[in-house]
Amino acid sequence: MLSAVAILVVPAAAQAACPTTQTTKAFQAFGDSNDYSLVSNGGFETGAGGWSLSRSNVTAGNEPWSVRGAGDSKSLAIDAGGVAVSPTVCVDLSRPTYRFFAKRTSGSWGVLNLRVRWQDASGRTNETTIAALDTNFGTGWGVSRALNIASLLGLWNADQDVSVQLVFDPENYGGSWAIDDVYVDPYGRG
Repeated sequence: MLSAVAILVVPAAAQAACPTTQTTKAFQAFGDSNDYSLVSNGGFETGAGGWSLSRSNVTAGNEPWSVRGAGDSKSLAIDAGGVAVSPTVCVDLSRPTYRFFAKRTSGSWGVLNLRVRWQDASGRTNETTIAALDTNFGTGWGVSRALNIASLLGLWNADQDVSVQLVFDPENYGGSWAIDDVYVDPYGRG
C-alpha cells in the first residue's frame, strides 16, 4: 500500500534545463503508456555507479517482466537499516513522476520508505517521504504506482526545474527489500 504526504516547496525559477533522454514505454504492460527514461544505472546491470549505498548491494535476480531487457539478471538489495540514494535526476513539469519494481526479501513486515532529496534556494538539503511500500506490497516483484515529484515540490511553471535524488530506505527493524528498473517519466502528465 502506498501513502503520500504533500508539501509545498518553491524551487528557484530557472529555464527548464532537463536534458533530453532516450525513452521507452517500460510500464505499458501495466496500463501505463507514458514514456520513461531509466535513471542512471537504474537497472543495476553494470553495478550501482553513481548511487550512494549503505548496507545495499547489487545482487542476482531481476524483476520477472524484463522491461529493460530480456538478458537482465540483477537488482539492488537493500538491508533493513540500509539506504540507497540515486544519482541526481532532473524534474520539471514534463518530467514529473518516477516508477520502479520492488519486493520485500526478508521479514514478515516492514516498510520501504520512498523519499526525495533536494536543495532549496538557500542551499539547504531537504528530504521528504513521499510514499511508502508496506507489507501489503508482498514478497513477489511488483510495480510501484507513478509517484509525482513535480507536484510534491510545487513545480507549476514550465520554466521551473529541480535536481533531486530518489531515496529508498527500509525501516531499520523491518524486512529487507530489493528494487529494480528505476525510471523517471520524462513526458508524463501525472
